[in-house]
Amino acid sequence: MARAGRKRKEGRRDAKGKLRPIIMPDRGNDRTAAKREAFGTDGGDAIGRAYRSGLLGENGQRLMQTARSFHRAYWPMFGVGQIGCTLGDRSGGDGDGDIDREQWVVKTVQRVDAMGRDHRKAFDELVLDFWPDYGPHWLDALIAKQDCETSKAKLDLAIKVLNELAA
Repeated sequence: MARAGRKRKEGRRDAKGKLRPIIMPDRGNDRTAAKREAFGTDGGDAIGRAYRSGLLGENGQRLMQTARSFHRAYWPMFGVGQIGCTLGDRSGGDGDGDIDREQWVVKTVQRVDAMGRDHRKAFDELVLDFWPDYGPHWLDALIAKQDCETSKAKLDLAIKVLNELAA
């Protein structure tokens, strides 16, 4: 018999008898659930949404990985500054001391620039710009299966750049 004043703990016991609380994961709102249903875990950036929609072609996964690698290298070098934390010191994340990586990023940017202004703009919108929920507008139109030649042309320019970089 339980002692008076003690609450019974809720949860399940594991194989060793340790009490494991019942934790319900937060799945977000309906919009988040629909986005996860449509894009899985790749819905947090434009290149992931393009890949999951089948817009990158037969080498889509390779192009997506190339784009994400460049994105991860680019922003610490040319972003708004060092990553900081209110809980600790201001170290790391700004690319200091990694001259080889910086040279690779600069050469890659120069290669993209040499392809022309339209190529650079389409590439930036698909790969470098932050579009966590939606965008760019031309990609959203293609995902929604709206037939627009301008949108297809922008995607083709960005894919041409990605194919060049992934080669």
